[in-house]
Amino acid sequence: MKIRALAAVGIATALALSACGGGSDDTASSDTEGAAQTGTIRLWLNGEDTPQELVDYAKTEFEKQNPGSTLEFERQQWTGIVEKLTTSLSSNDSPDVVELGNTQAQAFEAAGALLDITDRKAELGGDDLVQSLVESGSYDGRFYGVPYYGGARIVVYRKDLFKDAGIEIPTTTQEFVDAGVKLKQENSDTEDFSGIYFPGKYWYAALPFIWDNGGDIATQNGGQWTGQLSTPGSVAGLTTVKTIMDTASAAPKDADESKDYLDFCKGRIGMLMGPGWKVGQIVNEDDGCPKLEKDIGAFALPGKTEGTLAPSFLGGSNLAVSAKSEHPELALSLLKILSGDEYQTKLADLGLLPVKKSLLGEVSGDEAAKAQAEAAENTRFTPASENWAGVEAGSVLPDMLVAIAQGKDIATETKTADEAIASALNQ
Repeated sequence: MKIRALAAVGIATALALSACGGGSDDTASSDTEGAAQTGTIRLWLNGEDTPQELVDYAKTEFEKQNPGSTLEFERQQWTGIVEKLTTSLSSNDSPDVVELGNTQAQAFEAAGALLDITDRKAELGGDDLVQSLVESGSYDGRFYGVPYYGGARIVVYRKDLFKDAGIEIPTTTQEFVDAGVKLKQENSDTEDFSGIYFPGKYWYAALPFIWDNGGDIATQNGGQWTGQLSTPGSVAGLTTVKTIMDTASAAPKDADESKDYLDFCKGRIGMLMGPGWKVGQIVNEDDGCPKLEKDIGAFALPGKTEGTLAPSFLGGSNLAVSAKSEHPELALSLLKILSGDEYQTKLADLGLLPVKKSLLGEVSGDEAAKAQAEAAENTRFTPASENWAGVEAGSVLPDMLVAIAQGKDIATETKTADEAIASALNQ
C-alpha cells in the first residue's frame, strides 16, 4: 500500500508543480488579452464515447466559425489518462482543450492547470447547466470545466436468454444475483459465459452495492477524511460483489470492463452493468454486433428491497481549457460548440445525458435511455475532494477488488484500502 500512497503523492506534487498562472486570480478574460485571432488548437477526447461523426461535426463548425483556424483532434484512452494529463498540461506542448472524468477534474482545477472560465460561464450554458455536473467542474467558487455529458449506470441484458431461462426482470438485489447465476448455469455450454459480467477492477459497478448497504468510500469530519470501506455496510456490499464474481461471472479477475461489449457480442454475457451509452457501443457497426439489437434490453439496478433502486454512480466528464493554451479564445469558441444545443442534442440522440436542463427531454426514448433516466434519480458520486484523483491514480479501489476477486480476505483488504484512501485525501 505504500506504493499506492506514494503514487497519490506523486500526482499531487506534479500537479502542484504544473500550476502555471491559471489559479483563482486569473480569468479567461485577462488571459486572452492579445490572443491570436487564428491558429491551430488541439482537442483531446477520451475513450470511444464520442463517435467520429460528432468529432467531424465539431471540426467543421469550429473551422467555419473561426476562418483560418484549424482543429486537430486526438483520441485518448481513459486508462492512464490522469498521468498523461498531469504530464501534458504542465508541458510546453499542452493540448488546448481536454476532457476530464468528473472524478478527476478537481485535482487539475486545484493545481491551476486549467483556465479559470468563471467570467465566461453564462456563454457556456450558465444556470441551464445541470448543477451536479457543474460541481465537478468547479473549485473554490470558480468555474474551470464545462460539463460535457452525464450518464448513470444501468443493467444491459439479453432478452432472448432471459426468455429461454424463464427469468423476469429482477426487482431486488437477490433476484438480480439469482438471475445471473441461473443464466450462467443455463449457458454452461458457452465458453467463459457470464450471467453477470463483473471483472475484478470494475469499481464503478461495485459502488451501488456498497452504497445500498449503507457503506461508503470515505467521509469527512473536522477536515479529516476517513476511509469507510471496512465498515459493516461496505463489507456487506462487497460480499455481494464477491458472490457475483464467484457464482455468476466468468470475467477475468484482474481486468477492467473496457472490452465487455466484445464478449457481449460473442454471446458470452447475459447481463452487464454500464453507462447508458453502452448499448450504442455494443451495436456499433465497426466492431460491435448490430444484429443483436432486437435482443438487447435494459433496466435500472434494483435495490435490496423490492420497489427500490440501488444508488447508481453518476458518470460523465468535463471539458476544460489548458492554462497553457496559446489560443484561449479559440479554445473557448470550441467549448461553446461542444456545449451548444445542437451538439448536445446529437449527444442525447446517442443516449447520453445532455448537460443542459432544457435539453433533458431530448434523450432518446429507447429502453436504455428510459432505464438511465430512472437510474439518474438516485445517483451518487465519489468523495468531493481535490485529492480524489490521487486515489484513482493509485488504483486503490481496483487493486482492492482484484484482491477480493482472487480470494483474499475482505476485512483485511478493505482496511488496507481505507488507509490508502485516507492518506491520499488528507494530503
